[in-house]
Amino acid sequence: MGVRSLSIVALVGLLAALVYDRYPSLALVYVNHPSRLVKINTFQSYEIKFADKIRSCEDVLMIKEQGLAVLACDPGRERWNTVMGVFLDGPVANADLYIYDYKKTNAPDSESLKQLTLANFAGKTDFHTLGLAFDDASSTLLAVNHAKNGSRIEKFHLDVDKLTATHLATIQHPLIRSPNAMIMVDQDTFYLTNDHKFLARDSIPLARLETFTAAPLGNVVLVKTHGGEVQATKLASVPFANGIELIGDSTLVVASTTDPGLFFYRINPDGSLTFTSKTRVPFLPDNLSVDGKTLMVAGHPYFPTLARFTKSRHICNDEAEFSKADAAMKEYCQDKSAQAGSWVAEWDAEHGLRTLYTDTEYPSSAMATHDSKRKTGIIGGLYAKGILVWRD
Repeated sequence: MGVRSLSIVALVGLLAALVYDRYPSLALVYVNHPSRLVKINTFQSYEIKFADKIRSCEDVLMIKEQGLAVLACDPGRERWNTVMGVFLDGPVANADLYIYDYKKTNAPDSESLKQLTLANFAGKTDFHTLGLAFDDASSTLLAVNHAKNGSRIEKFHLDVDKLTATHLATIQHPLIRSPNAMIMVDQDTFYLTNDHKFLARDSIPLARLETFTAAPLGNVVLVKTHGGEVQATKLASVPFANGIELIGDSTLVVASTTDPGLFFYRINPDGSLTFTSKTRVPFLPDNLSVDGKTLMVAGHPYFPTLARFTKSRHICNDEAEFSKADAAMKEYCQDKSAQAGSWVAEWDAEHGLRTLYTDTEYPSSAMATHDSKRKTGIIGGLYAKGILVWRD
């Protein structure tokens, strides 16, 4: 066989391997098309709250002992999104943090939702949130900040009684490259996911190539900040590493958005990770949370509608931009069925994965969290108005 023939065989083999590896996510483009997506709603009751007050609340963090939830809401994501590659000219709104008292089931919205004051935070005019993490023992709150000046982690002391998050430090390190989600071990130690190696803010084509090939270039990093010194260690490689959670003391779970599934790791005594298993999910998972031994998984059923939804929000949610839009865009903005779908599921070792919600009424689900004691769940949407609150 000649060199040319060998090259053709090698190329065909490479393409076949790529298609085979990408089949699960490619199949979702057909199976989860909006015309075929089966809508499911297992909630006893639910409502979309605060739609006129907050939007783009990508992460929701429950402090279950107090019946409170911290919301990270960034309306500026419509014009500045370092993950999806949206970088528009003009002013960009900054993110805010809120406290939602979900145990007050009958309280008016003005009492149950309060904005946090960001104290001593010089960077609050360049604050663009993704994931949150919380250490209850020290009331330490971490927030991913995809600032225009570079991505970093902001560290706060949270005082829920005074409705204040006092800034303590900005955490930066070469291995904190594209931070997405975090889980804290203690006030000075946390695991972090980097979703990409190639940043959209540097090269949109390379970032998209990494996304669509599901190259395992995202990673999990262990960060330690004892004594003010930042130490970071790369532990695992995951395609589009997104949500991260702890189940018990010895299991770490990472959601891969482009190789759609849950990657399970055993935490070793030295903090390193050993891969143990992978569970595929029938959608593109985003953030994770845990309720006892149950893992809550939120994500996106169909990427094309999410991409269009992402690119249109700065027009649909802005009167000035909407007035300048063409007729097709105006029709799209006003079409309530033209929404990015949501998918929420729960997983446990005994029963596997169970879908709780798939619909477009509340779009672009990025986080679902649940308090089984108070029988309350909350969904936050990447580009949704308000939050969805359900009761069991």
